Amino acid sequence: MAKRGQQKDMKEILVGPGGGQYKGLSLAKDVAAASGNNASLTKVEPGSCFLGSTNLVNIALAFGGAIGILVYCAASFSGGHLNPAVTVAFLVTARVSVVRALLYIIFQCLGACTGSALVLAIDSAGYTAALGAANRLAQGVSLASAWGFETILTCLLVFTVFAATDAQRAVKTAHLPVLAPFAIGGAVFLSHLVAVPLDGCSINPARSFGPAAVAHEWKNHWVFWVGPICGGLLAAAIYTMCTWQHGGPKVGHSTSPQRGPPAHLPSFSGAHGLPSVQPRPSSAPTTSSIPESGPHNV
Repeated sequence: MAKRGQQKDMKEILVGPGGGQYKGLSLAKDVAAASGNNASLTKVEPGSCFLGSTNLVNIALAFGGAIGILVYCAASFSGGHLNPAVTVAFLVTARVSVVRALLYIIFQCLGACTGSALVLAIDSAGYTAALGAANRLAQGVSLASAWGFETILTCLLVFTVFAATDAQRAVKTAHLPVLAPFAIGGAVFLSHLVAVPLDGCSINPARSFGPAAVAHEWKNHWVFWVGPICGGLLAAAIYTMCTWQHGGPKVGHSTSPQRGPPAHLPSFSGAHGLPSVQPRPSSAPTTSSIPESGPHNV
């Protein structure tokens, strides 16, 4: 009996807070659940199989991989923000307009609600038992600690987004836009490794809003908006200072009478957020500059 008790305790330590959930679910199911949910901080009885995994690395890989794929797919037509914290950071640095930012945030939240409702339809018993996998603080984690972790990790994510989509870097190294989804997905992966055992890891207010709205679980929900938004604003300030050019216009202003992003900031295609790589001017002479042979040139 004592040996069984030790094995059970060790299993809970290795598996983490969701130790009662089923193991062995495929990574594909993890990715399906990652549309709006992650590991529950409440145990789920073995008879109720909830989409997800009890392995912390699998959860982090599912979120990081899913975000990387979605960014790659959506970048060409919307910029692939997928996160209100990213959108707010792009708004304060004049990369998107106010109207576009509001529409992005609204549809990001609607998408999270749709994903959560889909998981509820697939496994209603497990979803209900896990309270929709809404973000909740683990035992012993204070609101201040949760706010701090969400702020720091979201700052890491948004800073990575700024760096990976910097048009000025893209002109020098054309391969960077292709690698952007990998860098962004990597930041999401590392953030989940750190914060899943603490508060489920939000770093995305829409990801927290969807499960909370579907499962009606609003306890301490505000921290999963305030923390990521603060992190996004902090990342915007840090990256702006790091890339500041002496004598350039201030953020939000332009030396040109035409409306657009500041001259010292990278320009983004369609104001979506991903760089537009302009072709380098050709050094070959044009036909108009080559003198024509003929009697008048003799």
